[in-house]
Amino acid sequence: MNPPLVLTIIFILFLLSGIRIIYEYKRALKFRFGSYVKTLNPGFRWIIPLVETIQVVDIRVITINIISQEVMTEDNVPCSIDGVVFFKINDPEKAVLEVEEFKFAITQLSQAALRDV
Repeated sequence: MNPPLVLTIIFILFLLSGIRIIYEYKRALKFRFGSYVKTLNPGFRWIIPLVETIQVVDIRVITINIISQEVMTEDNVPCSIDGVVFFKINDPEKAVLEVEEFKFAITQLSQAALRDV
């Protein structure tokens, strides 16, 4: 085969491998060599393959079930309670960069709040 043709095909495939689709209900954080660059809005986006990565965050209302727990009331009566947490991420950058696993953190915080009741 013709070497320039092969190199052209490889280059085109390399460029196409960087295309990402971000849906309307998601946002993506772009990282270059592991450092945060910017937040990407919905649409077709291009990242530099092997150099940049993205982490997608869902910004819809998310529900988490809190498992049933045995707690004691103020008058020492055992009670079993469970719960559901509804949350929405308003700032994807803070959710990803300031908390290691935000869903786990929300679950733990909710369970602690249930124990306080």
